[in-house]
Parts: sequence; structure tokens; C-alpha cells
Amino acid sequence: MFLLKEVLYMPYFTIEKTFLFPSFDISFEERQKLNAFLEILENSGIGPIIEECTKKGCCAGRKPYNPHRLLASIIYGFAKHSGSVRKIEESMNFDLRFIYLMEQGRPSYATISTFLNNVVVPNQQKIFSKIIASVIHRFGVNIDDVFLDGTKFEANANKFKFVWRPTTLHGKLNLKVRELLGGYIRLPDSKSSFTSKEIGEHLNSLIEAAKAKGVDLAARRGRGRPAPPMARDIDKLKGYLGKALDYEEKEEICGERNSYYKTDKDATAMCLKEDYYSGLGSNMHAGYNVQLMVSKGLIVAYYVGQERNDFYEFIPAIEAFRENYGFYPKRLCADAGYWSLSNYRYLKEHGIGNFVKYGMWRQGVSGRSSDCYRFDGDHQLVCLNGKIAREESCYNGRHPRAKSNKYYIVDNCRRCKYKALCFAPVKNKKASVRVFEANEELYLYKKEARENLLSIKGIEMRVNRSSQVEGAFGVIKQDMDYERIRRRGLEKVSAEIMLVSLGYVFRKVFGLLSGKGSIDYWSAPETLAPEKIPELNMSKILLKKKRAKGRNEALRKSYKRPKRKKRGIS
Repeated sequence: MFLLKEVLYMPYFTIEKTFLFPSFDISFEERQKLNAFLEILENSGIGPIIEECTKKGCCAGRKPYNPHRLLASIIYGFAKHSGSVRKIEESMNFDLRFIYLMEQGRPSYATISTFLNNVVVPNQQKIFSKIIASVIHRFGVNIDDVFLDGTKFEANANKFKFVWRPTTLHGKLNLKVRELLGGYIRLPDSKSSFTSKEIGEHLNSLIEAAKAKGVDLAARRGRGRPAPPMARDIDKLKGYLGKALDYEEKEEICGERNSYYKTDKDATAMCLKEDYYSGLGSNMHAGYNVQLMVSKGLIVAYYVGQERNDFYEFIPAIEAFRENYGFYPKRLCADAGYWSLSNYRYLKEHGIGNFVKYGMWRQGVSGRSSDCYRFDGDHQLVCLNGKIAREESCYNGRHPRAKSNKYYIVDNCRRCKYKALCFAPVKNKKASVRVFEANEELYLYKKEARENLLSIKGIEMRVNRSSQVEGAFGVIKQDMDYERIRRRGLEKVSAEIMLVSLGYVFRKVFGLLSGKGSIDYWSAPETLAPEKIPELNMSKILLKKKRAKGRNEALRKSYKRPKRKKRGIS
């Protein structure tokens, strides 16, 4: 028997040399950056935390990899690409920088995922705070000025498997249960809701009563053999019990939210900024609300919440900063999505400089609109025409929408020259009484925020907020290619956002080490003057209101409904 060997002729791509020891080494500059990166991690003090976690649990025994180097490689993976576990595994096999960090160790994606779940997730706050503190110490960063902003990331959940809080259905179920039980027992008039435990007790009582009367509950039923009325009611009550248990389970999972998803019960239905259905951001998706606090271009704190509005996440985000560093920031700047009485009050109580915008900030600063009232030194509300309003806790049988608000009533406004502006939000334009629902404490907080934002420091804070914290989200979504969360569950999602934040920080650190990056942002020059609000041109505003009303009236009169033909009787 003869073996024939096929030989391929490749004149250009044939390998002609065989190396005993291939030499593929990284450059000297890249090695210096990686050594500095490892030095920052060494000085952070996270080594004992990893050592303690890997001594017990599923990581016990002889380790096929270095857990400290594995964490360094994971953080480096989030800094260099999207941070996918599969992508990190591929980088450890083929990327010389990862091979250098892992000392030629090549753990599988399953090992990396197990390490993340057992080591990083339960110790995420400690790891993040210690590493960021080490970065701050190395580069001498001052974190007195902090900028806060948030965005919504889509969760890794099936978009069709959502559940709403069953408030209406639960109410209908209570009515059915009361109607059914009313035929057997006497219920109090005030009894309008039933828990699953109460329904189960009533069900047992009905079953015992049916047995005492000799009702056969186990008899076969079919056509011509209807079940007794009491047996049918017992069957209905069993169905109500199952529904009550289902509703209570859904309400417990929702907590204070109104929705959740079956594939990720911590995700909440919310509208995202970008919608791949219509592009308008009007469709509900499973998502998480991510808050980042940035100082000198570095993410110094993060918080992952389940609320759809940013102002609910304001206080938890600042508390996350305090847990990391043991103190509150001196000054905080945020956009108008965070303003509220409770948030302003929180800043005042903790001595944090209030640089948070409020609603209608831009219109008020530009002189296009004005407040219709002010509070004087005697805590009295004064309208635009100089009249002092009388204070009432109730008006026409109505109470204020908030407990801290009060009604302030101004009489004789029929011939007021500012009526067109003051009565713009009022439905009855011909009324002669103007009622304001206001809060003096909130008015003073807004006044303080306006003065701070218009000062020289406020101008500097506003400029840096748009470039630092909004720029951080831009880099994360575009440059780092991170647009959707991969893990499920609030704790794991929070750990993933922590790794993304560390990746962003070390991208900035690598730029500083190479001399191409900087943490010196714009500072207000000494010659800069505070910003002033232009004087309110009342005649111009009134003329604008009048013109707008005229256009609307003309459009309204020009529109005519088609006349319907009358049906005749034939």
C-alpha cells in the first residue's frame, strides 16, 4: 500500500521558517501603561478582598488561574471593548496585552462568569470605591465639584413578557368575593377587600358547611346532572383563591413599582431615549435607570435604580457617593430633571452647594417669562401688580395638591395690566380672582439655585456638567459600544455598571499615562462677570401672548365641521 501526500503550491503565502521560540512581545510603552494599571490596583487594597473570597465557596482548592490578574483582565476588557465575557475569553487567547496580564493563563468564559458572580457581584461597592480612591490619590484629583446625570439602559429581558400591577383586577375580584360570600354569611359593611388567607378560611368554612348539609362535592357532573348551587359557589371560590394568590404574588414582586418582566423581575417598563420601533421613545421597554456622578472627568459614584423618573434617584445616588468616601460633595450640579422640594431640602440639610436647575429655568433666565409672584420679607405673597395675597388652606372645598403647599388668593384682578400674563395658565380668563398654589420654602430654594447658577462658579459648573457627565454617557454608549445590559437581576446589573464605570475611568487613566489625556477642564477666568437676567419687557411679552392668541382664534374659526345629512323618513 502506498500513501500519497498532497502538496499545495503557494508561492506567496507559504511558511518557510519554523521558530523554536516565537517572539511576540508588546511594546515598551504599552508595558509601562499595563504596569501602572497593575500598580493602581495593587495600591487600592482590593487584594485581601479577592483573597478572602477565593478561599471559600466554589473557588476553593487549587486555582487554575490567578484571581487577582483575572480581575485586572476583566476591568481591562471593559476599558478596551464592550466587556462581553466571550470577548474577554477571546482576548485572553489572542491579545498580547491580555496574555501579559494573565501571565498566559487562559480561563474559559464559564470560569470568568463564575468569578464575576461569586467575587465581584457581592463586593462591588468595596472594589469600586477602593480603586477610584487609588486613582484619585495617584493623580491628585479634587472631587469637591460633582456632576450628576442619568440615563436608561435596556435590560436583557423578553419585551413581550411584562406584567402590570393588578390594581383594577384585584378590586373587581374583591367585589366578586363579597357578592358570593354575602349569600352565606353576613359581612360588615366596611369589609371591601379580602386577602388570600381570608378567602381560604371562608372556603374551608363553606366546605365544612356543605358536608354538614350532605352536599356531594365529589360527584361527577355532566349534561343533565348539574351541580348543587353550593358546590358551584365553592368551585368559584376556589378559582377566586387562585386569582388572589396570583395577584398578591405580582404585587409583592412589583413592590413600589407598577410593572416588572417575567424574564428579569427587577426590570421596569419605561420609555427609552432611542426606540428601535418608532424612533420616538414612546414604546415601553424593560430597563434600568443608571445614575453617574462625575468629577474631573472620572466617574466617582454610580447607582442603578428601578424608577422611571430621575428625581427619585437623586438622594440614593448622593448616598452612594457618601458610602464610597465617607463625606458629601461640596457642590453638586444637575439638570432640571432632579429638582423637587425634597431634593432641595436634602441638599440644604447636608450642606451641599445647590447648583440644580429647576423647571422653566431657561425661559426665566433668558427673560422670555417671569414668575407671577414673589415672597417678601414678611412671608407674604406679592403678585406682579404689587398686591398682597391672602393665605388660605382651602379654597372652594379643594385642598392643595401637596401637603406643604398653600393657597394664596388675589382679588380684584379684572382690570390688572398683567392679567394676560398672569391668567395664561388659568382656564377661566374672565375671572376676577387669581388663586396661586405655592410653597414659600420651594420658592426660596429655587431663588438660591438661580443665584448660584448665575454666579461665576455657577457658569463654570454649567459648562463642565455638559462636557463631563454627559460626555461620559456618550463615550460609554458610542466608543465603548455599550448600549444594552447583558445580565439579569438588580445586583448583577449594578455590578456590570460598576465594571463599565471602571472601564471608562481607566480609559481616561491610560490617556493620562500616555500624555494624550487631561483632567483639566474649563475654569472660569478672573475677568468673567456673573450672568444677569435681562429686564423683563412686559409690553413685548403681552404683545406676544396677544398675537399667539389671535393666530389660534383664526385657525379655530377657519375650521368647520362638515354638516351631517339628516335622514328622511321614506
